[in-house]
Amino acid sequence: MAPMARRRDVLTPGAIAVLVIAADQASKVWAQGSLRPDHEITVITGWLWFRLTSNSGASLGMLRGYNLVFLVASILVVLAVAVIVIRGAPGRVGAIALGAVAGGTASNLIDRVRLGSVIDFIEVHLWPTDFNLADAAIRLGVLVFVLTLLFGRSRRSRRNAASRPAG
Repeated sequence: MAPMARRRDVLTPGAIAVLVIAADQASKVWAQGSLRPDHEITVITGWLWFRLTSNSGASLGMLRGYNLVFLVASILVVLAVAVIVIRGAPGRVGAIALGAVAGGTASNLIDRVRLGSVIDFIEVHLWPTDFNLADAAIRLGVLVFVLTLLFGRSRRSRRNAASRPAG
């Protein structure tokens, strides 16, 4: 791979991660300054509310109180994403998805270090827990990355099958 293309493949997910961190931290500053834990603000009646909460556990409120475990796990996720990106993530879309995962994880890590828990403030109808922009970036990034892997694998197998001689 050409050095310029290689640098772009590392810079793109890095830039996405920085954007996710900035957007998430800014939204949490807004939430802390504008929302109260005991009061919901309806954004879309019956579907979307804002309410300030915090979570010292994992997604869906599991394992509350184990902030240190999730702090270490977050560091490991960011390091794993960095290794995958440096070794060559599967394509530009895969690299962007990994940037979203790293940025969301790093932003929640900032909360865990700074506050001892993660700030959540978005509540969506039929979604089992409150969340934040970092959580959304992580979920979307993982979904897109897995789809990139699956579609890349099926494309490679079709190419390999087409290049084999019939016989």
